Amino acid sequence: MATDNFHARLERIQKTQQHAPISKPSSFRTPGVAGIAAAGRVKRRRRRHPVMEHLMSVAFGIVSGGLIAVALIGLSLQGGPWGPGTPWHDIAFYPIMAGLALAPLLMCVSLLVASRRPGFALFSLGYLSGVVIPLFV
Repeated sequence: MATDNFHARLERIQKTQQHAPISKPSSFRTPGVAGIAAAGRVKRRRRRHPVMEHLMSVAFGIVSGGLIAVALIGLSLQGGPWGPGTPWHDIAFYPIMAGLALAPLLMCVSLLVASRRPGFALFSLGYLSGVVIPLFV
């Protein structure tokens, strides 16, 4: 009786494998694998350089820091849209100064969490350099 149940179960597994979707082969030389065999395959991740893993964090930090730097430069330009003497100057002054003050604050926080969150540390480094470098140029 136990062998009958075992054989019936094997037949059910084989029937479901016939109707399972076939995964694409990596090359056209090898056939695709269906069902349980496809789920049991180990997928190897491609190794990337450690810097490439957090490239988006650095790029986003540089871009957002650069936007704050451009806005800060615009605060001091006489003919600018949010320059001195315009109605936008009073509105834009405090948010832009908060963005400038955020750079060293982010760096201090990233010193504490750099080992657990390297992407945040690289973002804050990019933000600081995005703010500081355009101000010197």
